[in-house]
This record gives sequence, structure tokens and C-alpha cells, in this order.
Amino acid sequence: LMNPKPVFAFVTIGSGSYLGSTMRDVTLANLLHRRGFKVMFYWMLEWKRDLLDPGITQRLLCHGTRYQFVQPSGFLDNVIGTLLFLLPLQWRVATAQSINGYTDRLFRNLVRAIHEAPRPDPPLTRRLQRFLSRDGVSHLMMSFASIGPLALAARKGGNAFEYLLTFQGDEEFAECARRAGLLEQYQSRLADAIAGSAWPAVVISHDYQLRIEQDMGVPATRLQVIYNGVHNPDATSKPDIAILRQAFPELADTSTLVSYVGRQEPEKGLDLLLYAAKLLESQGVAIQLVVCGSTAKGSSYKKIIADLARHLRLPIIQTGPISAEVRNALYAHSRCVVCPSVNREPFGLVATEAMAYGAPVLVPEYGGIAEVIRAGDQVGGLTFKTWDSGHLARQLGRLLRDDALHAELAANARRVAAAFTDEKMADRILAHLDIPLPTNPLATP
Repeated sequence: LMNPKPVFAFVTIGSGSYLGSTMRDVTLANLLHRRGFKVMFYWMLEWKRDLLDPGITQRLLCHGTRYQFVQPSGFLDNVIGTLLFLLPLQWRVATAQSINGYTDRLFRNLVRAIHEAPRPDPPLTRRLQRFLSRDGVSHLMMSFASIGPLALAARKGGNAFEYLLTFQGDEEFAECARRAGLLEQYQSRLADAIAGSAWPAVVISHDYQLRIEQDMGVPATRLQVIYNGVHNPDATSKPDIAILRQAFPELADTSTLVSYVGRQEPEKGLDLLLYAAKLLESQGVAIQLVVCGSTAKGSSYKKIIADLARHLRLPIIQTGPISAEVRNALYAHSRCVVCPSVNREPFGLVATEAMAYGAPVLVPEYGGIAEVIRAGDQVGGLTFKTWDSGHLARQLGRLLRDDALHAELAANARRVAAAFTDEKMADRILAHLDIPLPTNPLATP
């Protein structure tokens, strides 16, 4: 498995509810490229080309139109998809997000194409084989274990490469398979793909490892925990508050600024945060709540949150996606950042990013997200009882009222985030693949 000059390719789904996984793969690809490795990036459904460094070859494996119907359509993929991709990315994404259930349908049909047919989407497998041969890929990095059968099928076609699978949100693929009546086939094909890899599959937290073992029957010996990583900014510099005032002219008081950054979807628990904010308001604790983020499943829940805030008479600032500059300023100037998810989150990307800017976080005690607020004896935030808006309010009240507690957590936050850096993630991935670290990060391996 040792390759003197490894060539990496990533297969990543650039659409749906997977922004965190996309950013993880982009971050890893950029770091490997900066260390001198040759890197390719193969997008599925949608692509966001500006996220990757110049010099990384990017190819589109398929358009989302391929999976409009139960049977994959080459015409919709190659012809209609190509024409639609002449339109601006922002327009395509906004249109897809405005149609409730659109991306769910795409993913159900994608799962069918990979796990129901006798072979995983043969035309797409052949296209992947051509990409791999053209680019001389030795290490194929599959963003999700659930699409691993494509890698196994491509290798059976004669390509000489190894592949690594990662579990980071695969429970959604499993749920699609269950609703389609394909859970048994899904688990069987997934097991074959895991067995065919030279390395145990990566899982992004210890809690998620347990979940994959229990829910999908993957043995622990075929799983390896490697946390995701984020960039840690220079602690001596802080984004200017003017960035926030320009982005949010209605921003009144940053001393009580509480932020939510992430997708505005039902499983993210934003309604719990609104109830908690209302409980605190009734106790005389005013909050300036800012809610930012996209939606991948249609705009209905986002509208519900806006309607609920009006009903509760909470003066929230709600917006869609924000730039990295505004996001970082929001982290840096927030009293705390809240992740009220009712989902068993595999990891806590937003929580880790926020702590990197010195913001204490408040996260559920359930899932991998609770692991990222602690490093050794350092704690960078608080947890609340999952699904409990009353306990969420009490813990949030502590962060707002107790200055000594807040100062302690804020001082710890950067040190905790330092345990989850992007560089450490890259080091651990290379070690897992038995690839020596370059002595000079800029030198060609």
C-alpha cells in the first residue's frame, strides 16, 4: 500500500444537507495539495469550484438531474444538466432549496441507483473509472461510506487504486434505503465496500462510531475515529465589529449577542432555541438572537421559525447563508454560539469553529457534538439536556449572567479548538493510510 508518489482523488456530494462534509473534504484536499500531493476532486450532483485551491483538478462526476427519476437518466445528466449548469450557481442552489422535498428525492434515487441494481449505476461507474485512469489516482477518498460501492465497482473494472471510506452523515443514506425498502441490500453492499477497502473506514467521533456499529452492523475493527478539523485563526487578531454592523444594520447590542450558524432545518432544533430565549426574556434577560444559514430541504421550516419568532414577539435577526468574513466576525463577537440540534450530531463543526474564535458554545449532551467541547481537562462550553428547552434556557442563562463562568469558558475555548485543527486531521489521515508525512510540507512527496 505504500506509494512513493500518492495521487489523491475525492468523490464528494456538493448538494443537500452535507455542507459540513463538503467543507471537511475541501479542507483536507486543500491541505494535501499544499503539502505537495497531487489532488483531484470529483463532484456529484453540484459543485462549488471556488472552495478549492488553484492547481487542484476538478471534474463533475454527475449532475443532480441524473437522479430526477427512479432510473438514472444519462440524457438528463449529460444534456439537461449541462445546460442548467450554464446558469449561476447561486440561482441553481436557491431554486433547489425553494422546492420542498426536491433534494430528498434526489438522494432516494441516488441510493436506489447504487444499492438496488445488480451493479452500482454502471454508466457512472465507467465514468469514474475513466477519471481515475486519466488522473493516475492511487488513493480514492469517498466522502461517504454509502457511496463506497461505486469505488469497489470501479476497482473491479481493472483500475489499480485503493480507496478510503468515511462515515459522516451516512445515517441519512440509510434512512433513504429504509424508506425505499432497500435496507437489507444497502447494508449488504455497504459491508462489501467496507471489506474491500485496505483500511478501516473513518468515523468522525466516538459516539458516531457506536452509532455506526449499532445501527449499521459495522464491526468496530473496521472503523477508525479521526475527528474533523477546522482552521484556527491567529489569536492576536479579531474581526472588526463593523463587519457585523454592516451585515446586520438592525444589530442593537453585542453584549447579549447569541448566535446560531447552520442549516435551518427541523432536526437543528431552532424552535427549542426560540422557546429558551422567550423563557429568559420572561425572567428579564434580553437576548439579541442572530440566526444564519441555508436550507437544503425547502424553505418551509425557515418560514416556520420566522412565524414562531413573530408569535413569541422575539426580535430575532434571521438571514440566509453568510460569508466566511461575517461568520467569523459573528463567532468572535457573540457572547455564545448555540447548537440546539435535536439530531444525534456526528460532529460539531460550527461549535469547533466558534471556539476557535474564543466563543463559548452551548450544545446538546447527545451525540458526537458533545465530544468537541472538551480537550483533556479544558472545557469550552456547556451542554444541555437534549430536546429540553427549559434546560437549554437555564444553561444559556448561566452563560449570560455568570461573567466568571463565561470568562473561564472563553479562555478555554481556543485551547479546546486547538485539539481539532485541520492540520491534525490531515496528519491523522495520512498516518491512517501509512503515508509518511513530508519533512517539508511544500515539497513534493
